[in-house]
Formats: sequence, C-alpha cells, structure tokens
Amino acid sequence: MREPAGAGPVARAAVVSTAAAVLLVLAVGCGYDAEPAIARGDRFWADSNYTAALAEYRLAVDQDRNDEALSRAAHAYIRTGQFERAREMYDELIAADSAWADQAIFDYVTVAQRAQVRSDRYGLASAVDAALDLRPGLPLDEFAVPLARYYASTGDPSRAIDFYERALTAAEPDSVGTLLFEIAQVHEGQGNCSEAIGFFTTFRSRSPRDRRLADASWQIGSCSFQLARQAHQAGDLEEGLRQLDRLIALGVPLNLIDDAWFERGEILLELGRRDDALFSYVRVLEENPTGTGQIVERARSRIDLLRFGRDR
Repeated sequence: MREPAGAGPVARAAVVSTAAAVLLVLAVGCGYDAEPAIARGDRFWADSNYTAALAEYRLAVDQDRNDEALSRAAHAYIRTGQFERAREMYDELIAADSAWADQAIFDYVTVAQRAQVRSDRYGLASAVDAALDLRPGLPLDEFAVPLARYYASTGDPSRAIDFYERALTAAEPDSVGTLLFEIAQVHEGQGNCSEAIGFFTTFRSRSPRDRRLADASWQIGSCSFQLARQAHQAGDLEEGLRQLDRLIALGVPLNLIDDAWFERGEILLELGRRDDALFSYVRVLEENPTGTGQIVERARSRIDLLRFGRDR
C-alpha cells in the first residue's frame, strides 16, 4: 500500500490498525478461531458454568467426533442431568474402546446417588441398570433395598428378588427381619407359596416381637392350605397332611380352619385311617357351633358313613 504524501506517524498507525481490523474480520468470516471449542468448554467448566461448557463440547463433537470431545460431552450431559444423552455418547465411546467403561460407570453411579437423595427410584433404577450392563458383578449394595422395593412395586418380581438377595448379604442384623418379610411377600404375590412360607417362617424365628408376626402367620396358613390342596390333587397325601397340620397348628386364617379339618379328613379317609378321619370330621362340627353351612353338612355325611356305613 502506497503511503499518502506527507503522512506522519499517526497517519501510518491508523493505516496499520485499519489493516489489522480488516484481517480480523476476514479471519472470523472464514471460520478461523484462535481458541478451540474444547478449550473454551474447559474454561466454562472451571467456572462451574456447566451449561455453557456443554454447548462448547457439543460444538467440538460436531467439528470432530473424537474421543476427547465425546467424553467431555458425555460427562457434561451427566452433570447437567441429561442421563440418556450421556449414555448414548458413552455407548459410542465404549463401542470403540472399552476402556471408557470405567468413566461411564463412575458417572452412572454418581447419577444413582443423586437420584437416591431425591427419592427418584426410576432415575436410580435407570442409572444402576446402565452400570450393571457394563459390569454385572458391580457391588452396589447401597442401592439394593430401594431398588428391590421399586421392582417389587412395578411388577418385576425377579429383579426385586435379585436386589433383595444383594441387600441381605450386606444388611445390618436389625434390618434382616424386614427384608425377609418383604421377600416373602414378593414370592407370595407370585403364587410361590413354598418359597413364601420359607421366608415367612424364617422371619418369625428371627423377629419374635415384630408387629408383623400375625400377618406372617396368616400368610403361612393361607399358603399352607393352597399347597395342601395341590398336594392332595397330585396324590401326595402325606405332603397334604403336613401342610394342613401346619395351618391347623397356626390357627389362622380362621375362615380356613374348618375347611382344613375337612380336607384333612378326606386325605385320612383315602389313606384308610378311618378313626383319624372321623376325628377330623367331628372337629369340623366343633369349629361351627351353629351347625350350619355346606362344609358342616358334608362333614356330617362323612361321619354317618364312617359310623353307620351310610351316607346322607
């Protein structure tokens, strides 16, 4: 550029400044950026401006989808509460290099801890599931109880039992009884009466003063009656007797006691133990002092048959 005639130092400085400004505008217009997006993101992160940091990391991912950009963006998504987006990026990272699993698991456990603090059981379950997908044997005892209860309440008994079993291995002695009772309830709700009886029975022996003892006894009695009928129908008469004797010994549920005595009489009659069968049928009458009801009439017919050789 030719300098105007008579131009002094001030004029020359103005020309240089103008030229620099033009070059800066051209550089910006051409997409030149002296500071990379990742570096800007790191500065925002250091200032705890995580939203702005995430925006820069996302820009870095768009510019060059490399591990450095993806890992920062994934971690920033975690920090800003966008778990699913974070998991998508971690999945991409881990598919290329399994070494990223450690960072992903750390972030997922962090999400789980935060979810637990705010009683977000769905968020807790999602984060723990993601961590366990990467490392199935990961020790997560601190989350076992809330997750067991979450899956029990959402109709996923197998997952509930899995986490209850995890919880039992690390439970304090004074909390074992509660866990046993809840496990028994899950089994009973699924019709697994044999398993339910086992856990309810163990609960009763470990927690003799627990306010739920009556409930446990009721459930054991109810399940015993179901198992007795199943065994009777299957031809396993001795097992049927064993289940009925347990129900009768417990004395609950009250509405099943007379049915239990009658069922017991039927099994004993099939076994040829007529005197014992007669005793059971008489007990049906004793359990029904008013002498009314279908079960009473059936018991009387059996008594007449055994005593006089005739049915009503």
